[in-house]
Amino acid sequence: MTPIHELHGGGLVEMASAVRFLKVCRKKKRIQREHSDPVTSPLIPLNSPAGRVLAHLRHGPMTVEELARAMRITANAVRNQLSKLQASNLVVQTGTRPGVSKPSAVYAITLEGQTQFSTVYLPVLTQFFRVTEAKSSPRQLNSFMTETGRQLAHRYPLPTGDLKARVQSAARLLKTIGGIPEVRSRNGTLVIQSLGCPLSALTLENEAACKVIEGLISEHIGAPAKTCCVRDTGPRCCFEIDRRQERMPAR
Repeated sequence: MTPIHELHGGGLVEMASAVRFLKVCRKKKRIQREHSDPVTSPLIPLNSPAGRVLAHLRHGPMTVEELARAMRITANAVRNQLSKLQASNLVVQTGTRPGVSKPSAVYAITLEGQTQFSTVYLPVLTQFFRVTEAKSSPRQLNSFMTETGRQLAHRYPLPTGDLKARVQSAARLLKTIGGIPEVRSRNGTLVIQSLGCPLSALTLENEAACKVIEGLISEHIGAPAKTCCVRDTGPRCCFEIDRRQERMPAR
């Protein structure tokens, strides 16, 4: 893989800026999560009780009592929804306010909670991909996508154990981010096959997007993964890992 700093051509500035952006985002996420495990926050229906609580918190931190009055539901009903939202890292307790008999906890929406309401992430990512593709050679684009996946892998705990155990861990990770994977053995290789693709909106247009998941899996298991994806109206992920491969040399 060609390192980013060795790339030349029109796409260099875009690639370097994007990598710096990813590093800043990862740092912000790490600060916000504090000691919690880095997991992908689930989407919630915005018209559900939890979604309505989240919508109110977009206007500012609130107590249970304030939410109950605003939503015209009981305090216990609010607490039940807040528990669900906190478990998904969509809401955090930020402090307390003086109450009638004791201080009341104050709750605020997290960055993950705010993203539940945005519909622009995919259009922005798709357009960024098109611009980068137009200003980069195929080799540069593949290198950029792979590096993006490798850096993304460090948001998740790296597995231990033998190669098969690490591949099983990669399959679980793929499921977490939207795949439907299973692990099979085929001709001396371990194969992760998925009935779905987490990046189908991108891979339908350009197969280089598959390199993001390839880089993610390779970094996660510590061995090269080779893309064998199916790209049609229903993209399906597929990655082969040679059983003879073990941990890659330290980078």
